[in-house]
Amino acid sequence: MVTTFNENISLIEAKNGNLSLRVTCDDGSLKTLHSIYDPEGEAKAIVDAFKFDGRGLLVVLGLGIGYHVFELIKRFPDAEVVVVEAIPEIYELAKRHGKVSELEDKIKLIVGLPADEAIKEITREQMNAGMAPLTVFPLSSAISAFPGHYHPLLKTLKNTTSVRLWDRLKYPKFKNGLLNVALIDFGYFLTHEVEKTIKRLGHKVVKVPIRKGEDGEVTIARLVENILKFKPDFFLTINHLGFDEAGELTSFFKTIEMPAASWYVDSPNIIVKAFNRNVSPHVSIFLWDKGYIEDMEAMGFEEVAYLPLATDEDVFRPIRLSPLNIKRYGTDVGFVGNSMVDSVVEKFKKVPEELHPFLERMAELLSSSRMPFDELLKTIDEDDSEKIKSLTPLLRLFLEAAVLWRATLLYRLSCIETLKDFNPCIHGDKDWKKLLSNGYRLGHSLNYYRELPVFYNACKVNFNATSLQMGQAVNQRVFDVPACGGFLLTDHQVAIEELFDVGKEVVTYKDKDEIPELVRFYLDNPDARKAIAMRGRDRALKEHTYKHRLNAVIQVMKDRYGKNRTTTGLRKHVVNPSLSVTIQVDRLKAEGC
Repeated sequence: MVTTFNENISLIEAKNGNLSLRVTCDDGSLKTLHSIYDPEGEAKAIVDAFKFDGRGLLVVLGLGIGYHVFELIKRFPDAEVVVVEAIPEIYELAKRHGKVSELEDKIKLIVGLPADEAIKEITREQMNAGMAPLTVFPLSSAISAFPGHYHPLLKTLKNTTSVRLWDRLKYPKFKNGLLNVALIDFGYFLTHEVEKTIKRLGHKVVKVPIRKGEDGEVTIARLVENILKFKPDFFLTINHLGFDEAGELTSFFKTIEMPAASWYVDSPNIIVKAFNRNVSPHVSIFLWDKGYIEDMEAMGFEEVAYLPLATDEDVFRPIRLSPLNIKRYGTDVGFVGNSMVDSVVEKFKKVPEELHPFLERMAELLSSSRMPFDELLKTIDEDDSEKIKSLTPLLRLFLEAAVLWRATLLYRLSCIETLKDFNPCIHGDKDWKKLLSNGYRLGHSLNYYRELPVFYNACKVNFNATSLQMGQAVNQRVFDVPACGGFLLTDHQVAIEELFDVGKEVVTYKDKDEIPELVRFYLDNPDARKAIAMRGRDRALKEHTYKHRLNAVIQVMKDRYGKNRTTTGLRKHVVNPSLSVTIQVDRLKAEGC
C-alpha cells in the first residue's frame, strides 16, 4: 500500500504491516526513512547500538514516523529529548499515523526551522536543563536525505559536544585571594571608575561590552567567549545593565552557576521591579539607598546589601587654580546638574496622555513633601487610586518614573530659585534657560573628569539638591565635592548622618527657606567654610573612595559564593552606619578557548 501525501512524501506499508516513509531527497532521488520490512525492529537495533548514558539533553535529528524516538524515550526515561524535524509535512504525517501523538508531552519538537534558528532553540533547552551535557542521535536516513538542513546542524552540535562546553563553563570560583572580575560595559559613567579600582586592588578585570538593542544570542556568545578565556569569579554590572527584561541572561548565569553582582545607583524599582525573571540566587544586589532593600528582598533577591556611592580621589582632589581657571570657573555659589527637561518629556511619553494631569499633581505634591512614592500614593483620592490599580505593573513603573523625574525638576528648581540674590553659576544643559529668568549665570555642561574637579575647587559654596528617587541616599556630589577640598551645602538626607559629621564636615539644610541664610553665613566666614571643607576631605579619603566600595563588593561575593565564608563586608538592615551558545563554538575552538 502506498499513500501519497504530496509529490515528495508518501506513506508506504512495510512487510510486517507497520508504516514507513518514502521521500524525495535533496538530490532528487527516492529514499525510505524506515525499514520496509520491520521499522520497529530496526528502531530497536539502532538504539541498541547507540552509546548514551541516559543523562542530559538528547538531540534527535530527524523524526520520521517516530519509531526511534519512541524507543529512545523508553530506553532513557531520564533524558531531556529534543527532536528536530526539517520537513513540516513529515511531522504532520508522524502526528497522524506514527508515534508522535503518544510522545508530544515527553519531547520538545523543533519543526521546519532553519538550522541557525534550530540551534537557538536547542541552546535554550540546554540552558533550561542547567547546561546539561548534550548528546546527538542522528537518524542517518534523514540526514542523508536532507543534508542541506541537517549537515550544518550536525557539524555545529558535534563541535559543541567535542569541546564539552557545559563542563568548561562551570568551574570552581573564588579559589584565590585575588579574583578575576568580568565587568559588563554598557557605556555607563561608573564603568571606568570600577575597572580602574578593581585593578588597583590587585584583582584582574575584563570588560565585556554589551550594546543597547543587541540580539541576545550575540550577547550570550560574547559572554561565553570571555568566560572560557578569562574564567571570571563573578560578573559585575551597574543598574542591571546588560540584563534583559525576559531574564534570559539571568537564566544563563544560573544554569552555569555564575555569580553576578549589580550595583544600583538609580532606583531599582523603575529598572527591575516589573521584571521578576531577573531574580536569581546567583544575582546579588547592592543598593546605594537603604530605602529599597525591602522592595528587592520582597522580589526574591536573597543577597541585598547597602553600598553608597563614592569618589575617585585621583580625579577629585585639591587643584592649584590658574588665573584663567579662576576667571572661567570662579563663583561664590555654584550648582552642576541636568535641568531634566528632556528627561521629563521622555518619561511622560511612556504614560497615556489622559494620566498627565494626574502625574503633574503627584509631582507637585512629591516635590514639596519629599515622601516616598508609595507613601504618596496613600494620600491620593479614591478615583486616582483606582486609576493606579488598573495599570499594568510596567505602566505603573513608567508612571512612578515620570512622577519622580518631574518632581525632582520642580524641587531642584525651587531650591535654586532661593539662590538668585547670590548670582549663582548653574552649569548643565541648555534647557536651564527655559526654567530660569535673569539673575543666574548659565554655563555649559562640564566634562566630569576634566572640568568638574576644577569647578568644585573654584566654587566657594557648592550647592546640591538631591534627586527624589533617592529617598534616603546621597548623590555623587556629596562625595566628589569634599574629595576636592570643596565646601558642600546639601539637603539633609538620612544617609548623610552616617557618612559625614554634619555641621563639621558638610553642611545641610532641612528646608529650602534655610538656604539663603546658610549661604550668606559661609560666604561671610571663609575660615569656617575652609575648615569644614578640609574635614570633609579627610572623611571622604578615609571612608568613601571606590576602593572602599569595591573591596566591600568583593568581600560579599566571596562570603556568599566562595568556599570559606566570613563576616559580610557591608552593613545590611542597619540604621546606623533565546539565545545561542553553540553557534560560536567553531570560532572558539579555532582560537584555542
